[in-house]
Amino acid sequence: MKKLIIKYTLEFIVIVVGISLSFYVEKINEANYKENLKNQSLKRILKNIEVDTNDFEFNSSALKEAIKSSEWIINNELKNLSRDSIGFHLNRALYYNTIFVDNQEEYRSLQSSGLIEIIENEDLVVNLQKKYIVHEFMKKIEEVIIKKSEKFDEFIYNNTKYKSLEVDELGLPFDRTYIGNKVLPNHIIEMISDLMFYRNFYLGRIKNRTKSDSILISEIKSEINLE
Repeated sequence: MKKLIIKYTLEFIVIVVGISLSFYVEKINEANYKENLKNQSLKRILKNIEVDTNDFEFNSSALKEAIKSSEWIINNELKNLSRDSIGFHLNRALYYNTIFVDNQEEYRSLQSSGLIEIIENEDLVVNLQKKYIVHEFMKKIEEVIIKKSEKFDEFIYNNTKYKSLEVDELGLPFDRTYIGNKVLPNHIIEMISDLMFYRNFYLGRIKNRTKSDSILISEIKSEINLE
């Protein structure tokens, strides 16, 4: 009888240990699976940041050219300058606008799947959230700039004409000549100054975001052990 009790007790222990080990291994496998998914998402976000950086560089170049031409228009006596130069700088000052296209799909997937909860570095979680909040703000600034630029359409159509449809190194048309009065109305000068303010403001946001992204890149690489 005792032998039977010992036998069945041992069998029971073996079964319990086996089941426990099975659950333990399954839990480890699930954790590893989620960890791999999280790391894949973060790697894709790294690629997206690389694309964002290239976009920021292009947008910064366009904004700087627009600001430079705005200053040229405001600070020069246009009556002493060629109509081609005036047309060139007016075109850049008014229509060198940008459209920031970001890819938030991977970040949103990270959120909705709950994988963001297993990121160990809380600073990384916060900084990812800040990044995409700032992106939305940057898009709003662009919308404001574009709407302000559109207010110049009637003036430009009445006072300039395209000499050709050539594009510059940024891929933007530039070849206009000025056919209007060389003394620009005061409200046009004021509107150009206003537009220049928003472009400078936006340029500052791009510089700040670029710096923050460099920190974010380091945090992501540390999280997924790429460093």
